[in-house]
Amino acid sequence: MKQARKNYKDIPYWENRARLKLLTQFRSLVQTYFDNSILNMVSGTYNEKPEAADAKKSINLIIKNAYAIISHAGIKTYTVSTPSVSVREHGKNINLILNIFNLGRNDIEPDIAIDYIDRAIAVYKSNRASSLIRVINPFFWISVGLKYR
Repeated sequence: MKQARKNYKDIPYWENRARLKLLTQFRSLVQTYFDNSILNMVSGTYNEKPEAADAKKSINLIIKNAYAIISHAGIKTYTVSTPSVSVREHGKNINLILNIFNLGRNDIEPDIAIDYIDRAIAVYKSNRASSLIRVINPFFWISVGLKYR
């Protein structure tokens, strides 16, 4: 699948379906990764079981597309990390999707990132009927043609 370039309201049914499929796969891989990883509280890194290592490889192959699809659903995936008082550090803006393997270092629970993925899945699911209507709407195809002129 090419990297997503369109807002969820501007895509036909088959693109909506492809995005839902990729997001569902991405969510499953992320869940598998965190279910099979143990956070090292000292370093903030994850000790991975073989299942987590396999999931990590698959996640890295689709993370860029998953992030683009989530962004085109209008979901903002940034949060501010907890500032460190001991080193007078201010909170940093962290992209929860692109930094999915660094959540432990920033004291962020993986469930928060998964919630953002779930929100994007909900957006595409709720827009499924509208995406089907766009396919049969001639004005949609005229607008598509005008955009690529």
